[in-house]
Amino acid sequence: MALLGASIDPSLFRQDYSGFVNAANTNANAMAGLGQNLAEMYKEKKKENKAMEGEIKAADTIAGILESKMPDAFPGISDLRMQMNDGNMSLVDRYNLANSIKLALSTGVQVQQLGLQQQKFDMAQSQAAQSASSAGAGAGEDVGDY
Repeated sequence: MALLGASIDPSLFRQDYSGFVNAANTNANAMAGLGQNLAEMYKEKKKENKAMEGEIKAADTIAGILESKMPDAFPGISDLRMQMNDGNMSLVDRYNLANSIKLALSTGVQVQQLGLQQQKFDMAQSQAAQSASSAGAGAGEDVGDY
């Protein structure tokens, strides 16, 4: 005589939680990857901020030297320095201001160099005109003597 349920293996009724474990592992790996990406982004941002601070400091140093040595050459540079060193402004705004100061200074230097080149050209032109007029005056006297 056969008993009801005698052919059923009771080990088949055990719960299998491996799917939940695999999902938790996948979620943990995703979170670890996210954390690594955030850490790398943070390091890059810190490096960029340090570079920006260096550019701001360099522009401030240059502007300070120009302010003390040639205050009339760049009027209003003290106001720009004050704005650039304002801690209430964002770092990006201060960096952009430093870049605009450096651009203005380099443009001013280029203008001065062009002015010097123009002066040299004018001097060469005047010397050429003087030598031509003195050569022409000497030639005119010779022609008048004949």
